[in-house]
Amino acid sequence: MEIKENKSYYDAAMHQINGDSLCLSTYQYLKKNEEWAGRYEDFLKGKKSLPLLYDPFFKKIFNPTERRDRLSELVSCLLGQKVTVLEVFPNEDSQFLGVMIIMDMVVLMADGSIANIEIQKISYDFPAERISCYSADLVLRQYKMITGKNQVGKHEPSMNGSSKPSYKDMRKVHTIILFEDSNKSLISEVDKALYFHVGKTKFNTGIKIELLQDFVLVSLDTFRKYRYSDIKEGRTEITDYDYDSSQYNNALVSEKMKRDRLKFLSLFVAETPQEIDKLVETFPDLESVRHDINEYLERPGEVLSMFSEALRILDRNTAELMVDRMKDEIVDLKAQNDELTEQIDGLQVQLQQKDELKEKNNELQEEVQRLKKLLEEQNK
Repeated sequence: MEIKENKSYYDAAMHQINGDSLCLSTYQYLKKNEEWAGRYEDFLKGKKSLPLLYDPFFKKIFNPTERRDRLSELVSCLLGQKVTVLEVFPNEDSQFLGVMIIMDMVVLMADGSIANIEIQKISYDFPAERISCYSADLVLRQYKMITGKNQVGKHEPSMNGSSKPSYKDMRKVHTIILFEDSNKSLISEVDKALYFHVGKTKFNTGIKIELLQDFVLVSLDTFRKYRYSDIKEGRTEITDYDYDSSQYNNALVSEKMKRDRLKFLSLFVAETPQEIDKLVETFPDLESVRHDINEYLERPGEVLSMFSEALRILDRNTAELMVDRMKDEIVDLKAQNDELTEQIDGLQVQLQQKDELKEKNNELQEEVQRLKKLLEEQNK
């Protein structure tokens, strides 16, 4: 795709926006957030790439209809096994909604397994509990599929064509979460540069029972800090940081999958067109992604709507996070209040006891004085 001078895209976009009341209204909403308005304008000026980690952009670049092969390639390299994505489930089906989620996609693979690909702007509070809930949600979806229960009490043919559900029909469920900004719970005690965390259930006795749920957690900030600079310079030799052979069936993992993992994670942290260009030199098949990104320079109204939608998601999630944290603060304050009330009650008991002791002491003093007086009278 032939690229015009950067300024011409920006000027053309501003001309289109000012001539369209809907675009102008959207742009005014975006302008309320200087950072996001700046990112949109910098994209048009060729200073920034698209923020691919955010829902509207991710789902365009990895569109399950138009770019199914690309999406399948991404999921394959993250799971360490070749998979084919068949369809994407609507987000509304989820039983658990997280805060600060900037991208969420649940996909069904050809083998019947399900993966939830989620991107978190920050590492949320109580990550273990939340991740467990997300995985449980996937198991529930899987169970509904094999039982044919799309609604409570409504039965449809199961996946194997039988009217009776069978646990043998259950397939793997994969929870994949990429963290834009991870907290200390995602820093390995083994090596702080480890960024790709794989979780599976194992038994202490070594019995071979493979449970359905597994987990992939990726610390993108750690990847950027310790690995990305090498990759930008074309140093893409696979290391133990990139691929832990103990966690995979090596017969299922190709060298291409290993390189694809570096390719896509680098794409997600790249911020400028110049970085994308360097990545294309190292990974030539990223040319199609660069082409898709550059095409949006010709569609400023559409990309403006994408930026606006990403900001709405961020605003909504930020509000939800604030509400959640305020609820936590209220619980903490109530606990502190209960503790203080208990302490006050204890102090009041002590004061009451002190008053009683003081009263008894006064009575004793009076009795002492009475006895002294009586003794004096007897000695006269």
